[in-house]
Amino acid sequence: MSFEWVSYFECATCGELARADAVEYDSLGYSVCPLCGERGGPLASVEADARSVEAAE
Repeated sequence: MSFEWVSYFECATCGELARADAVEYDSLGYSVCPLCGERGGPLASVEADARSVEAAE
């Protein structure tokens, strides 16, 4: 019996759940959500807040 470890990516913005090997990464190595296109990383929430403010204007 073999066992395969599978890692999953969950987008903090939209909640998309995808296999980690199916997710693309930007030039800095942060994940990019396959559904909404949001980047992961330390500034992801700051960037998302800025975009939501711009969209509201």
